[in-house]
Amino acid sequence: MMLRYLFTKQPGGGPAPLIHNPVRWWILLLICLHMVLFLVAAASFAFPSMWDLYCVQLLDNSTYCAVCAAVAFAMIFYFSLLSCETWGTEREWAVATVVTMSMAIVDLCTAGWGMFVLVTSSQAIFVEEESPEGCDDWKAYFFYYAAAVVITAHVTVAVSCAVVAVFLTRGVGTQLEELRHLV
Repeated sequence: MMLRYLFTKQPGGGPAPLIHNPVRWWILLLICLHMVLFLVAAASFAFPSMWDLYCVQLLDNSTYCAVCAAVAFAMIFYFSLLSCETWGTEREWAVATVVTMSMAIVDLCTAGWGMFVLVTSSQAIFVEEESPEGCDDWKAYFFYYAAAVVITAHVTVAVSCAVVAVFLTRGVGTQLEELRHLV
């Protein structure tokens, strides 16, 4: 709806109408979800070094946890700035929608990479006859499940970002239709 309006709008006079942020509270929820994701991913990333985990197969998952924490930290700032925007033009909200949906897709792809790394490392640990050094310890199992929790949180955040992008599109589209009927 909003994108159709952007591309079929006749060029011409007057200032661009300002549109109220239709998803401010949803964006605050995304900030909280990204904070939880950051804390879980950072704790999972720090766990192997704090507890001297030597299982090489599972340490590949720490790279995923580091990337996940870095992306979540960056998205906290992005959504914080977006939540402060009370009014904007339709182009600004279209850009916000595209960025939010793009981040949801990137998050889902990254979570897929995390699943691949976790499955690959679990096959190396659980399928082999003899577990490698340090992989049958309680720390290895704890880290394995911590990585699974990070992946689950990542998928949840990605789906939430996609839902907020859809709500943003609908909210802006509704306001544009109301403005069109006023004129």
